[in-house]
Amino acid sequence: MVTAFKVDFASVVNDLGEGVRHHSFSAISTFAEICQLQYRFKYIDRLPQEQIGTPLVFGSAMNAALVSIDEDLAKGRPPRADVAYQLLRSHIEKAFANRFVPVVSTHGETLEDLSAKGRKMIDFYVENLPTDEVPLEIPRRFTVPILDEKGVALPRPLVGELDRVVKTEDGRIGIVDWKTSSARWSGDRIAKDDQATAYLLAGEFVLEQKPAFFRYDLLLKTVKPAIERYYVERTEREMRRFVKKVSELDKAIQAGAFLPNDRSFACPTCPFRNACSKWQD
Repeated sequence: MVTAFKVDFASVVNDLGEGVRHHSFSAISTFAEICQLQYRFKYIDRLPQEQIGTPLVFGSAMNAALVSIDEDLAKGRPPRADVAYQLLRSHIEKAFANRFVPVVSTHGETLEDLSAKGRKMIDFYVENLPTDEVPLEIPRRFTVPILDEKGVALPRPLVGELDRVVKTEDGRIGIVDWKTSSARWSGDRIAKDDQATAYLLAGEFVLEQKPAFFRYDLLLKTVKPAIERYYVERTEREMRRFVKKVSELDKAIQAGAFLPNDRSFACPTCPFRNACSKWQD
């Protein structure tokens, strides 16, 4: 249920960036799942990135490509896979051309490797679009309050962007989030992934109604491309748990304690490896 709220967003939206004036799910995930010290370097200290991993480069490029396909569909045009591929290629080339922030890969992937993989995935995605839904043209960027169980907004709102909003043949409106992965997700991950929770909360404000569903469209970076579609539901209790997490995260950040996670899966491509190695000094 959408609860009435009074928050002065004027000063909030004129932000200093993620993690300072507002939350983003990416920032929340960085602190809670990846590395608290990386959060500090990125969102508090605002250190320049030393490197960028291929998963982030590829994921951003695929997102731009899929948005272009959605724009065609929303305007009643056939999706242009060639245009989507050119966008993907352009994003990847731009990343690899940045000599100040080198692209790193734990699997030795090159520009050409990522481009070829992206082309196959775009073609497969276009060939396997659901026929019973159409994307809606609505503002996808959002700034919404995070309300506790009493309807009181936490100090910082949640800012983000919905990948896709669709309307089904029977009139239901739902939210879709694109992901790229090398492997299928486990049931446990789907059940506990907080992005679905966050975007279901945000979707209620963006759509001015409760979303009929939330779905992950997982594009698999396998030799033969594949798509897994996971429909996700969240209970009110799970919603409250997410809000409580964010509230406690705020307290931890205000306390100024940021511990490194030396066993994080993100260590090999961390954008602040050198800063991290000098942290104890």
